Amino acid sequence: MKDCPQTKCIFNQMGGCKNCEVCNAEPNIINEDCDRCWNCAYDEGVLRWDDNKETETEKNKILEIADSDFEKPMEIKAK
Repeated sequence: MKDCPQTKCIFNQMGGCKNCEVCNAEPNIINEDCDRCWNCAYDEGVLRWDDNKETETEKNKILEIADSDFEKPMEIKAK
């Protein structure tokens, strides 16, 4: 068991992570012996409690919100 390595996951940062449906690992804790935990931590768009009730559109909205919470680097243009 280890802390979730996801740095951009809105569920990890702002709460909302749930126990794993397979191994019942606690929120934000990854059981390295569980395929579902591993996929949640390392495969984009896979959640360990994903019961397929959310549509792709809803997942994309969550990801957009997460992206908008991060400060974008300033763009530098050459003269």
